[in-house]
Amino acid sequence: MSENTPQSPYERNQGGGTPPSGGPTPPPAGGPTPPPSGGAMPPAGGPTQPPAYGGADQPPAYGAPAGPYGTQPSGPFRVGEALGFGWDRFKGNWLFWVLFVLLLVVVFLAFNSGSFGDVREINEAAMRGDISSQAAASVSAGSSTLGFVGGLILSVLGALGINAALREVSGEKATWGTLFKVNNLGMVILTVLLLMVANFIGALLCGLGLIVLAIFAPFTYHNVLDRNLNAWEAFTSSFRLVGQNFGAVFVLELALLGINIVGGIPFFLGWFVTIPLSVLALAFAFRRITGGPVSAGPAAAGPGTYAPPAA
Repeated sequence: MSENTPQSPYERNQGGGTPPSGGPTPPPAGGPTPPPSGGAMPPAGGPTQPPAYGGADQPPAYGAPAGPYGTQPSGPFRVGEALGFGWDRFKGNWLFWVLFVLLLVVVFLAFNSGSFGDVREINEAAMRGDISSQAAASVSAGSSTLGFVGGLILSVLGALGINAALREVSGEKATWGTLFKVNNLGMVILTVLLLMVANFIGALLCGLGLIVLAIFAPFTYHNVLDRNLNAWEAFTSSFRLVGQNFGAVFVLELALLGINIVGGIPFFLGWFVTIPLSVLALAFAFRRITGGPVSAGPAAAGPGTYAPPAA
């Protein structure tokens, strides 16, 4: 190389000297190439994760791994699609769901078996004068308290069943080990109490309020478990979701009502199939209208791979 040939600023100086004045500093030998001038440095810790769908700051409370929340298409769904999805998930995990319904039946019988007949007999005995009215009132109050506790436990178990259904929709097979894994059980109990009060008020309105709640409040627990909303926000959000997708949701509710009526005819044995089918179909509908993750394949034993539903 002649003396007049300019030396590249990134070429190592063989004499160990300092690079020409005014040129950029060469990188250390063996080191990484510096980023181009003006380029932004990547954030520490990797790229930023997308926010949870529905505006929540955290992933779903049931503890499933973070998926592509907010990237799924949302909107109306086909009723046959929801029923078919629920049937496929039930077939793939039928033993868990049958035993879950059996648990509901056992709890109901434990808290209500014979209570109605006992209260009626005691009230009739009080009218005949066999026992005092005060004793009859005491027994009736005790029976009512037992029934309230049983209703509270059944409602919490029902919410846990919804939690299991949301796992199934995500592609994870529900198990007894994951049934009780929720991060916001306290909020679930508050939601149960809120719905109990709402049903009591609805019953006072000639039963019309119960019909309104049955139509517009089916996604209350879903909002608590899947979107981390508080009880009141979950309740009002369910009304909005149904109102915005009324046609598809109402037809699905009518279909599920008919299926459960038919399932109750042979000594209620059909409920061991129709109740899980209903819970799974509603969980699928909720995820579709909120843009949540829906698994395209069969449920796996562990966390599943989320895939957007077909357009």
